[in-house]
Amino acid sequence: MKYVVLSPGRINLIGEHTDYSGGYAMPMAINLYTRLEASKFEIVELFSEHFMEHMSFDPQKQLIKTGRWIDYVMGVYKVVHDEGMDAGGMKGTISGNLPVGSGLSSSASLELAILEFLNRAYSLGIPKLKKAVLAKKAENEFVGVPCGILDQFAIVFGKEDHAIFMDTETLEYEYVPIPEDIGIIVFHSGIRRSLSASEYSKRRKLVEESLAMLGKTSSKYINEGDIKKLPTEIHKKRMGYVIRENQRVLAARDALKEGDVELFGKILTEAHWDLAKEYEVSCGELDFLVRTAGELGAYGARLTGAGFGGAVIIIANKEKVGEISRELFMRYRKVFRWEPEYYFVKASDGVGLFGGAGHD
Repeated sequence: MKYVVLSPGRINLIGEHTDYSGGYAMPMAINLYTRLEASKFEIVELFSEHFMEHMSFDPQKQLIKTGRWIDYVMGVYKVVHDEGMDAGGMKGTISGNLPVGSGLSSSASLELAILEFLNRAYSLGIPKLKKAVLAKKAENEFVGVPCGILDQFAIVFGKEDHAIFMDTETLEYEYVPIPEDIGIIVFHSGIRRSLSASEYSKRRKLVEESLAMLGKTSSKYINEGDIKKLPTEIHKKRMGYVIRENQRVLAARDALKEGDVELFGKILTEAHWDLAKEYEVSCGELDFLVRTAGELGAYGARLTGAGFGGAVIIIANKEKVGEISRELFMRYRKVFRWEPEYYFVKASDGVGLFGGAGHD
Protein backbone atom coordinates (compact mmCIF):
# COMPACT_ATOMS: atom_id res chain seq x y z
CA MET A 1 0.00 0.00 0.00
CA LYS A 2 1.27 3.46 -0.90
CA TYR A 3 0.87 6.34 1.55
CA VAL A 4 1.01 10.00 0.55
CA VAL A 5 1.84 12.35 3.42
CA LEU A 6 1.64 16.15 3.29
CA SER A 7 3.67 17.89 5.96
CA PRO A 8 3.42 21.70 6.00
CA GLY A 9 6.08 24.26 6.68
CA ARG A 10 5.51 26.91 9.29
CA ILE A 11 5.96 30.58 9.92
CA ASN A 12 6.02 32.21 13.30
CA LEU A 13 3.81 35.27 13.32
CA ILE A 14 5.21 36.56 16.63
CA GLY A 15 7.21 35.15 19.53
CA GLU A 16 10.70 34.69 18.12
CA HIS A 17 13.48 33.13 20.20
CA THR A 18 11.04 32.64 23.09
CA ASP A 19 10.43 28.91 22.80
CA TYR A 20 13.70 27.78 24.37
CA SER A 21 12.90 29.85 27.46
CA GLY A 22 9.36 28.55 27.92
CA GLY A 23 7.75 31.74 26.65
CA TYR A 24 4.81 32.52 24.39
CA ALA A 25 4.72 32.18 20.61
CA MET A 26 2.14 32.31 17.82
CA PRO A 27 3.11 30.16 14.84
CA MET A 28 0.98 28.74 12.06
CA ALA A 29 1.38 25.88 9.64
CA ILE A 30 1.40 27.10 6.02
CA ASN A 31 0.21 25.75 2.69
CA LEU A 32 3.69 24.91 1.42
CA TYR A 33 4.42 21.23 1.93
CA THR A 34 6.91 18.41 2.08
CA ARG A 35 5.27 15.54 0.18
CA LEU A 36 6.29 11.98 1.01
CA GLU A 37 5.01 9.18 -1.22
CA ALA A 38 6.15 5.83 0.17
CA SER A 39 5.39 2.18 0.82
CA LYS A 40 6.61 -0.27 3.45
CA PHE A 41 9.95 -1.87 2.54
CA GLU A 42 12.63 -3.99 4.21
CA ILE A 43 15.11 -1.08 4.39
CA VAL A 44 14.86 2.70 3.99
CA GLU A 45 15.34 3.77 0.38
CA LEU A 46 14.39 7.36 -0.46
CA PHE A 47 14.83 9.72 -3.39
CA SER A 48 14.90 13.47 -2.70
CA GLU A 49 13.72 15.56 -5.64
CA HIS A 50 15.28 18.68 -4.08
CA PHE A 51 18.73 17.14 -3.76
CA MET A 52 18.24 14.85 -6.78
CA GLU A 53 19.75 11.86 -5.03
CA HIS A 54 18.87 8.43 -3.70
CA MET A 55 19.98 7.51 -0.19
CA SER A 56 19.40 4.34 1.79
CA PHE A 57 20.13 2.71 5.14
CA ASP A 58 19.07 -0.25 7.22
CA PRO A 59 16.99 1.07 10.12
CA GLN A 60 17.66 -2.05 12.19
CA LYS A 61 21.42 -1.42 12.23
CA GLN A 62 23.40 1.27 13.99
CA LEU A 63 22.47 4.70 12.65
CA ILE A 64 25.44 6.97 11.97
CA LYS A 65 25.22 10.63 11.00
CA THR A 66 26.27 11.50 7.46
CA GLY A 67 25.95 15.28 7.47
CA ARG A 68 23.34 14.94 4.71
CA TRP A 69 19.56 15.32 4.51
CA ILE A 70 19.08 11.63 5.29
CA ASP A 71 20.15 12.39 8.90
CA TYR A 72 16.70 13.83 9.57
CA VAL A 73 15.18 10.52 8.51
CA MET A 74 17.66 8.50 10.57
CA GLY A 75 16.99 10.71 13.58
CA VAL A 76 13.29 9.90 13.46
CA TYR A 77 14.00 6.18 13.30
CA LYS A 78 16.43 6.49 16.20
CA VAL A 79 13.94 8.17 18.56
CA VAL A 80 11.10 5.85 17.51
CA HIS A 81 13.24 2.77 18.19
CA ASP A 82 14.44 4.28 21.49
CA GLU A 83 10.76 4.39 22.51
CA GLY A 84 10.55 0.65 21.91
CA MET A 85 8.34 0.99 18.82
CA ASP A 86 8.72 -1.47 15.98
CA ALA A 87 9.05 0.64 12.82
CA GLY A 88 10.20 -1.07 9.64
CA GLY A 89 11.59 0.36 6.42
CA MET A 90 10.15 2.43 3.60
CA LYS A 91 10.70 3.08 -0.07
CA GLY A 92 9.59 6.29 -1.70
CA THR A 93 10.09 9.85 -2.90
CA ILE A 94 10.37 13.14 -1.05
CA SER A 95 9.13 16.14 -3.02
CA GLY A 96 6.88 19.14 -2.48
CA ASN A 97 6.84 22.92 -2.82
CA LEU A 98 8.27 23.86 0.60
CA PRO A 99 11.60 25.60 -0.08
CA VAL A 100 14.61 24.15 1.74
CA GLY A 101 16.76 26.47 3.86
CA SER A 102 14.36 29.40 3.75
CA GLY A 103 13.49 29.57 7.44
CA LEU A 104 10.14 27.82 6.91
CA SER A 105 11.09 24.71 8.91
CA SER A 106 11.77 22.32 6.06
CA SER A 107 13.75 20.08 8.42
CA ALA A 108 10.90 19.73 10.94
CA SER A 109 8.48 19.25 8.06
CA LEU A 110 10.57 16.35 6.74
CA GLU A 111 10.90 14.77 10.19
CA LEU A 112 7.14 14.86 10.70
CA ALA A 113 6.44 13.51 7.21
CA ILE A 114 8.60 10.49 8.05
CA LEU A 115 7.04 10.12 11.49
CA GLU A 116 3.52 10.36 10.10
CA PHE A 117 4.30 7.63 7.56
CA LEU A 118 5.72 5.33 10.23
CA ASN A 119 2.77 6.03 12.51
CA ARG A 120 0.26 5.12 9.79
CA ALA A 121 2.08 2.32 7.97
CA TYR A 122 3.21 0.50 11.13
CA SER A 123 0.21 1.38 13.34
CA LEU A 124 2.40 2.89 16.06
CA GLY A 125 -0.44 4.82 17.71
CA ILE A 126 1.63 7.94 18.42
CA PRO A 127 -0.62 10.80 19.67
CA LYS A 128 -0.24 14.30 18.26
CA LEU A 129 1.77 15.90 21.06
CA LYS A 130 4.12 12.92 21.17
CA LYS A 131 4.81 13.38 17.44
CA ALA A 132 6.02 16.93 18.05
CA VAL A 133 8.15 15.85 21.02
CA LEU A 134 9.75 12.96 19.11
CA ALA A 135 10.54 15.10 16.06
CA LYS A 136 12.18 17.73 18.28
CA LYS A 137 14.18 15.00 20.02
CA ALA A 138 15.39 13.68 16.65
CA GLU A 139 16.63 17.12 15.65
CA ASN A 140 18.21 17.92 19.02
CA GLU A 141 19.85 14.60 19.84
CA PHE A 142 20.63 12.98 16.50
CA VAL A 143 21.02 15.83 14.01
CA GLY A 144 22.46 18.09 16.72
CA VAL A 145 20.42 21.26 16.15
CA PRO A 146 19.40 22.89 19.46
CA CYS A 147 15.93 24.00 18.34
CA GLY A 148 12.91 24.47 20.58
CA ILE A 149 9.58 22.74 20.02
CA LEU A 150 7.79 25.57 18.20
CA ASP A 151 8.38 24.30 14.65
CA GLN A 152 7.33 20.72 15.29
CA PHE A 153 4.33 21.77 17.37
CA ALA A 154 3.03 24.10 14.66
CA ILE A 155 3.42 21.46 11.95
CA VAL A 156 1.50 18.87 14.00
CA PHE A 157 -1.25 21.13 15.38
CA GLY A 158 -1.78 23.44 12.40
CA LYS A 159 -5.37 24.43 11.60
CA GLU A 160 -6.64 25.99 8.40
CA ASP A 161 -7.24 29.77 8.67
CA HIS A 162 -5.93 29.87 12.27
CA ALA A 163 -2.75 30.78 14.08
CA ILE A 164 -1.75 28.86 17.22
CA PHE A 165 -1.20 30.84 20.39
CA MET A 166 0.99 28.58 22.50
CA ASP A 167 2.67 28.49 25.87
CA THR A 168 5.94 26.72 25.11
CA GLU A 169 6.48 25.82 28.77
CA THR A 170 3.18 24.00 29.37
CA LEU A 171 2.37 23.31 25.69
CA GLU A 172 -1.14 24.60 26.28
CA TYR A 173 -2.51 26.29 23.18
CA GLU A 174 -5.51 27.94 21.60
CA TYR A 175 -6.47 28.62 17.99
CA VAL A 176 -6.76 32.25 16.94
CA PRO A 177 -8.72 33.00 13.74
CA ILE A 178 -6.86 35.00 11.10
CA PRO A 179 -9.02 37.80 9.68
CA GLU A 180 -10.13 37.11 6.11
CA ASP A 181 -8.83 40.39 4.73
CA ILE A 182 -5.23 39.70 5.82
CA GLY A 183 -2.76 38.59 3.18
CA ILE A 184 0.53 37.08 4.28
CA ILE A 185 3.71 37.25 2.20
CA VAL A 186 6.83 35.25 2.97
CA PHE A 187 9.69 37.11 1.30
CA HIS A 188 12.95 35.21 1.27
CA SER A 189 16.05 37.37 1.22
CA GLY A 190 18.07 34.84 -0.78
CA ILE A 191 20.49 34.44 2.14
CA ARG A 192 20.59 30.81 3.22
CA ARG A 193 21.30 30.37 6.88
CA SER A 194 21.96 27.43 9.16
CA LEU A 195 20.02 26.98 12.40
CA SER A 196 23.00 25.24 13.94
CA ALA A 197 25.06 28.42 13.52
CA SER A 198 27.09 29.36 16.56
CA GLU A 199 25.29 32.69 16.97
CA TYR A 200 21.97 30.94 17.62
CA SER A 201 23.64 28.72 20.22
CA LYS A 202 25.22 31.74 21.92
CA ARG A 203 21.88 33.45 22.37
CA ARG A 204 20.22 30.34 23.65
CA LYS A 205 23.04 29.84 26.16
CA LEU A 206 22.71 33.41 27.47
CA VAL A 207 18.95 33.06 27.92
CA GLU A 208 19.27 29.70 29.68
CA GLU A 209 21.99 31.11 31.96
CA SER A 210 19.72 34.04 32.81
CA LEU A 211 16.84 31.73 33.74
CA ALA A 212 19.13 29.67 35.96
CA MET A 213 20.59 32.75 37.69
CA LEU A 214 17.11 34.10 38.39
CA GLY A 215 15.82 30.71 39.51
CA LYS A 216 12.95 30.76 37.00
CA THR A 217 11.61 27.92 34.88
CA SER A 218 10.18 30.19 32.19
CA SER A 219 10.76 33.67 30.80
CA LYS A 220 7.04 34.32 31.47
CA TYR A 221 7.88 34.76 35.13
CA ILE A 222 10.58 37.39 34.61
CA ASN A 223 9.93 41.13 34.77
CA GLU A 224 11.97 44.29 34.23
CA GLY A 225 13.00 44.32 37.89
CA ASP A 226 14.47 40.84 37.55
CA ILE A 227 16.53 41.91 34.54
CA LYS A 228 18.46 44.37 36.71
CA LYS A 229 19.72 41.45 38.82
CA LEU A 230 21.56 39.84 35.91
CA PRO A 231 25.35 40.14 36.10
CA THR A 232 26.32 41.43 32.62
CA GLU A 233 24.94 43.92 30.13
CA ILE A 234 24.67 41.26 27.43
CA HIS A 235 22.51 39.05 29.68
CA LYS A 236 20.29 42.06 30.43
CA LYS A 237 20.07 43.01 26.76
CA ARG A 238 19.11 39.54 25.50
CA MET A 239 16.70 38.76 28.31
CA GLY A 240 15.09 42.18 28.06
CA TYR A 241 14.16 41.40 24.47
CA VAL A 242 12.64 38.04 25.47
CA ILE A 243 10.33 39.46 28.14
CA ARG A 244 9.16 42.24 25.80
CA GLU A 245 8.50 39.66 23.10
CA ASN A 246 6.36 37.59 25.46
CA GLN A 247 4.20 40.66 26.08
CA ARG A 248 3.97 41.33 22.34
CA VAL A 249 2.66 37.82 21.71
CA LEU A 250 -0.19 38.42 24.17
CA ALA A 251 -0.95 41.79 22.59
CA ALA A 252 -0.81 40.34 19.05
CA ARG A 253 -3.17 37.52 20.00
CA ASP A 254 -5.69 40.02 21.36
CA ALA A 255 -5.36 42.25 18.28
CA LEU A 256 -6.11 39.30 15.98
CA LYS A 257 -9.10 38.27 18.07
CA GLU A 258 -10.46 41.80 17.79
CA GLY A 259 -9.72 41.97 14.06
CA ASP A 260 -7.42 44.97 14.56
CA VAL A 261 -5.03 44.24 11.70
CA GLU A 262 -3.31 47.62 11.87
CA LEU A 263 -2.36 47.12 15.51
CA PHE A 264 -1.30 43.55 14.75
CA GLY A 265 1.00 44.78 11.98
CA LYS A 266 2.45 47.50 14.21
CA ILE A 267 3.31 44.90 16.86
CA LEU A 268 5.10 42.74 14.28
CA THR A 269 7.22 45.63 13.05
CA GLU A 270 8.10 46.63 16.62
CA ALA A 271 9.19 43.03 17.23
CA HIS A 272 11.48 43.13 14.21
CA TRP A 273 13.38 46.20 15.35
CA ASP A 274 13.76 44.75 18.84
CA LEU A 275 15.14 41.55 17.27
CA ALA A 276 17.49 43.63 15.15
CA LYS A 277 18.79 46.00 17.82
CA GLU A 278 18.59 44.10 21.10
CA TYR A 279 18.78 40.43 20.07
CA GLU A 280 21.00 41.18 17.06
CA VAL A 281 19.80 38.40 14.78
CA SER A 282 18.85 40.50 11.77
CA CYS A 283 20.96 41.80 8.88
CA GLY A 284 20.87 44.71 6.43
CA GLU A 285 18.84 42.79 3.88
CA LEU A 286 16.08 41.81 6.31
CA ASP A 287 15.97 45.35 7.74
CA PHE A 288 15.61 46.73 4.20
CA LEU A 289 12.69 44.38 3.49
CA VAL A 290 10.86 45.33 6.69
CA ARG A 291 11.40 49.06 6.21
CA THR A 292 10.45 49.02 2.52
CA ALA A 293 7.36 46.85 3.08
CA GLY A 294 6.11 49.50 5.48
CA GLU A 295 6.79 52.26 2.95
CA LEU A 296 4.77 50.30 0.39
CA GLY A 297 1.70 50.16 2.63
CA ALA A 298 2.01 46.87 4.50
CA TYR A 299 0.44 46.71 7.97
CA GLY A 300 3.70 45.31 9.34
CA ALA A 301 6.64 43.00 8.75
CA ARG A 302 9.40 41.24 10.62
CA LEU A 303 11.97 38.50 10.24
CA THR A 304 10.64 35.01 10.88
CA GLY A 305 12.69 32.10 12.12
CA ALA A 306 16.09 32.22 13.73
CA GLY A 307 17.32 35.16 11.70
CA PHE A 308 20.85 35.63 10.28
CA GLY A 309 19.26 35.69 6.83
CA GLY A 310 16.25 33.70 5.72
CA ALA A 311 12.85 35.31 5.34
CA VAL A 312 10.58 38.07 6.53
CA ILE A 313 6.81 37.85 6.84
CA ILE A 314 4.74 40.76 5.61
CA ILE A 315 1.15 41.37 6.68
CA ALA A 316 -0.94 43.45 4.29
CA ASN A 317 -4.41 43.93 2.93
CA LYS A 318 -5.17 40.86 0.82
CA GLU A 319 -5.82 43.00 -2.25
CA LYS A 320 -2.42 44.69 -2.00
CA VAL A 321 -0.10 41.71 -1.50
CA GLY A 322 0.64 41.24 -5.22
CA GLU A 323 1.50 44.88 -5.79
CA ILE A 324 3.62 45.13 -2.63
CA SER A 325 5.52 41.92 -3.44
CA ARG A 326 6.37 42.91 -7.01
CA GLU A 327 7.58 46.36 -6.05
CA LEU A 328 9.56 45.04 -3.09
CA PHE A 329 11.17 42.42 -5.33
CA MET A 330 12.32 45.08 -7.81
CA ARG A 331 13.65 47.44 -5.15
CA TYR A 332 15.49 44.66 -3.35
CA ARG A 333 17.16 43.45 -6.55
CA LYS A 334 18.47 46.96 -7.24
CA VAL A 335 20.25 47.11 -3.89
CA PHE A 336 21.38 43.54 -3.14
CA ARG A 337 23.03 40.79 -5.16
CA TRP A 338 20.94 37.93 -3.73
CA GLU A 339 18.17 36.13 -5.60
CA PRO A 340 14.99 36.74 -3.56
CA GLU A 341 11.80 34.73 -3.73
CA TYR A 342 8.36 35.36 -2.34
CA TYR A 343 5.31 33.27 -1.54
CA PHE A 344 1.72 34.05 -0.64
CA VAL A 345 0.76 31.76 2.22
CA LYS A 346 -2.31 30.80 4.21
CA ALA A 347 -2.71 28.94 7.48
CA SER A 348 -2.88 25.21 6.84
CA ASP A 349 -3.95 22.05 8.60
CA GLY A 350 -1.16 20.04 10.20
CA VAL A 351 0.67 16.97 8.92
CA GLY A 352 -1.50 14.14 7.67
CA LEU A 353 -2.35 11.85 4.80
CA PHE A 354 -3.16 13.51 1.49
CA GLY A 355 -6.88 14.20 1.44
CA GLY A 356 -7.11 14.15 5.23
CA ALA A 357 -4.24 16.28 6.46
CA GLY A 358 -4.16 17.12 10.13
CA HIS A 359 -6.81 14.70 11.34
CA ASP A 360 -6.05 11.55 13.32
